[in-house]
Amino acid sequence: MRPQWFQLDEVPFSQMWPDDIHWFPLLLQKKKFRGYFKFQGQDTILEHTLEEVEEI
Repeated sequence: MRPQWFQLDEVPFSQMWPDDIHWFPLLLQKKKFRGYFKFQGQDTILEHTLEEVEEI
């Protein structure tokens, strides 16, 4: 994996890890959040939670 730059509306989520589409937008908005992801293998999300928080 090598770093690449994209316009915010052109982030290629389909080419990224499957959880990125859930938490990455929060990161880009500079929001604080806490999350949990349970995977089966590397590509299947079995369950997840994400919540915005005031402090970490």
